[in-house]
Amino acid sequence: MSHAKTICRHGKTTEKRTATSTASDVGGIRKLAKTHKGCRRNTQGQASISAPCHVTNAFLRMQFLPRLQETEVVQDCDKTKLEREFYNSLSIVTKKYGISIQENEAMPFPYNISASLAELREKLKKTTEDWREIRLIHYRNRTFFAREDRFSTGMTLYYIPIMPLHTILEDNQNSQTGLLILSIYSYLYQVLRIPYYRNDDCYLNSTYESYEEMIVDEENEDEDILTELKDAKIVGDLMKIKIADPENLNLFGTRLKSFKPNSDFDKKAFKIAKQVYKIHTKYPKERIDSKYYPLRFRENVTHDSYFVTLDNYVSFCASIKGNLFECMCQFINEDLQDYGDIDEPTRFLPYDESIIKGNNFDFEKQVFDKLDDLIALWQCSNL
Repeated sequence: MSHAKTICRHGKTTEKRTATSTASDVGGIRKLAKTHKGCRRNTQGQASISAPCHVTNAFLRMQFLPRLQETEVVQDCDKTKLEREFYNSLSIVTKKYGISIQENEAMPFPYNISASLAELREKLKKTTEDWREIRLIHYRNRTFFAREDRFSTGMTLYYIPIMPLHTILEDNQNSQTGLLILSIYSYLYQVLRIPYYRNDDCYLNSTYESYEEMIVDEENEDEDILTELKDAKIVGDLMKIKIADPENLNLFGTRLKSFKPNSDFDKKAFKIAKQVYKIHTKYPKERIDSKYYPLRFRENVTHDSYFVTLDNYVSFCASIKGNLFECMCQFINEDLQDYGDIDEPTRFLPYDESIIKGNNFDFEKQVFDKLDDLIALWQCSNL
């Protein structure tokens, strides 16, 4: 059964942006429904993610600016080679889109390139709706035009619950199932660097606080919700210590080898753990945001632009069941409705069709698939 739920805007389901890679759309936990009239907008706004400005794997973005960014591209490089590669790649792009660019060879370098970029940008605006996705890349001493390609996250909220794992460990500190899942969580937190809802820089941290303030301000306070919020804080702080402990990550392989599933839940948890450990082994230091190219760093972004960022839709949370979670989903739905776009894993495909090693979404597909499986495990459990 699919558990995928998607974010919607203005009460209408948003069209997915499909990546042109072989990576398929992924499922998830929650589809945010129409705006709930009883919810208010989060007045604190959303937290920003700490993804770097530059593209992964040493890709270097160059904006279409009036002046070439000499400090980023021209410095310490063969200017003659850069100029030759630029015009060779420019020829490929202009032929593909059926446009012509006047020659600027009489202008001194780098102003000739800057002028060609400015003209290309203006003509692409009139030629293709995807002009923003065409980038000039400087990668490993080579300069070329490339097309931006995103991995579709399906407009899905990947919220990973802490409370049910705490319940398992509270009932039996030596539970092999609980300890194995704890190792999974340690990988997600320590290596993937998935945001944690009790950390100050996490979107859900400010969202829980805003929702609590809203409840307290109401004339009829909901004591049950306030109790859930209090428990979420206490348990969240306790579990953070456990998942941040390097020992729980170091013991991942050992726990996996000695694990003997007894129940259907154990079998599902064991299967997920094996697959997650395989990802950890293959990509020992890869973060979940390694291919993120945050929209807020791009050109022509207005100050009032509102983007759905990584920590808006991927995060640890308190629980994915109960009244608090249902109310929080309504609250978040209203907060994210006015987005202009969403940050997703991004790669760049050269127009000359040259192959770049590792320039794929294999890692992202595996990670988001496993997050979906992990969330579905808790959804189908009695915890």
